[in-house]
Amino acid sequence: MKLLDSTFLIDLSKGNKDVLPIIQSKEYLFTAQICMFELIRGMFYRHLPSEKILEMMGLFEDIRVLPLDDAAVVKSAQISAELLQRGMPIPDNDCLIAGIALSKNISTIVTRNVKDFQRIKELNVESY
Repeated sequence: MKLLDSTFLIDLSKGNKDVLPIIQSKEYLFTAQICMFELIRGMFYRHLPSEKILEMMGLFEDIRVLPLDDAAVVKSAQISAELLQRGMPIPDNDCLIAGIALSKNISTIVTRNVKDFQRIKELNVESY
C-alpha cells in the first residue's frame, strides 16, 4: 500500500511519464483529501477550464482518497509536535498527509518532496 502525495498527483495530471510505473503497478494506491485539495486548488489557480478539473476528478475513481478523520488528526499532531521538538518542522499540510497515511497503516509515501517527508521516522519515502 502506498499513499500518493500531491507532487505525484500534479505530475500525473501533467502527463509526466515517470509516474506511469507506479500507476500501472498492482499495488493498492491511496491519496489523502489534503492532496486532492492541493491538486484542485492548483488547477483553479492556473485558471484551467472546468472540463479539465472534472476530468482530473475522474482520477480519484482509481485511487482511494483517505479522509482527515479523528485518528489522522491525532497522528498528525503527534508528528508535528515531535518534529518541532527536534527542531525540524515541516509544513502543516505535510504533517496532515503523513498523519492520514500512518493512521491507516500506510507507511510508504510516493513523492518528489523527499526533503520534508524523510524527517518522519515512521515513513518510507519513495521518489520517482
